[in-house]
Amino acid sequence: MSVTNYPNGITCGTAQYPTLISGSSVPTTGTAGYNPGCQFILETVSLGQSAKWVNIGSATSCLFVPEGTCNGYGINIAGGPVTSVGGDTSESITLQGLITDTDIAIVGHEISDDNDQIVAAISNEGSIDITGSADPSTAHGYVYAALRDKCIPGWDVVAAGTYDAVADDDATVAITVSGVLATDIAFANYTATDDSDTISDVVCSADTVTITCSADPVTEHSFSYVVIRPRGTFKPSHYIAYAGTHTTVGSAAAEEIAITGALATDIPIVIYNTTNDTDTIKSVAVTEDTLTVTCSADPSTAHAFSYMLLRAY
Repeated sequence: MSVTNYPNGITCGTAQYPTLISGSSVPTTGTAGYNPGCQFILETVSLGQSAKWVNIGSATSCLFVPEGTCNGYGINIAGGPVTSVGGDTSESITLQGLITDTDIAIVGHEISDDNDQIVAAISNEGSIDITGSADPSTAHGYVYAALRDKCIPGWDVVAAGTYDAVADDDATVAITVSGVLATDIAFANYTATDDSDTISDVVCSADTVTITCSADPVTEHSFSYVVIRPRGTFKPSHYIAYAGTHTTVGSAAAEEIAITGALATDIPIVIYNTTNDTDTIKSVAVTEDTLTVTCSADPSTAHAFSYMLLRAY
């Protein structure tokens, strides 16, 4: 078999397209000129990105998807909705062998019948332990994701963005997000508020992310959201640039978290990891090198946040 070397890759046999290439950005979906199975190596890999990609499309319309370990935090596992069993404010999602206490849990309601909040969600060995603001009964359902450093992700980001409420919205805000499926999982939080409204649940349907609030958000509110799906069938839109857990220092309702390298264009998703009351997260904002989380009251030193900052590929 003859092998011909090209400046940007290798072509084997009589094929006219490369089967191994590298570059500074992943080829645009739909581009012609890459063999099925062609491997792409990202030359400079930022935190959260994958270095290795493979074309699962055709030679005339490529679709590169990530493979292997990511450089930083990835979504190790995710799932839901898990129906609450009720009975008290404590709930555990059993994930024996799938989650450890060093993972970062992100949990939200996909199903609710009121405005109860998740006031804590902690990863343990084999479970995510959740505390609600009230007994959730069996009318609530949780979705979850576990972030793990240097993992081979099981899930990737389909879409992430921000949305400013408009006058035509009501308590149920339907955000058009092209390509979203009803089987996807979404999380959201406020990026701006002027009151103490809360988010009751976040649901995916065809091309739509629907956020149900405790009241009409009017035009003084805005949201950030992320949609995730099992890895392997699509090119991710975003990666997790930063993730972590922060214990509050208190003294004010607004808590600043120093994150060197954070950009104002990053999309934040934040939940309570630990609390000792029923405070809520009113808004989340990213500026250069800083994530600011504003709570409904001074969190003192008894609270902790779990967060991820999403950045576009």
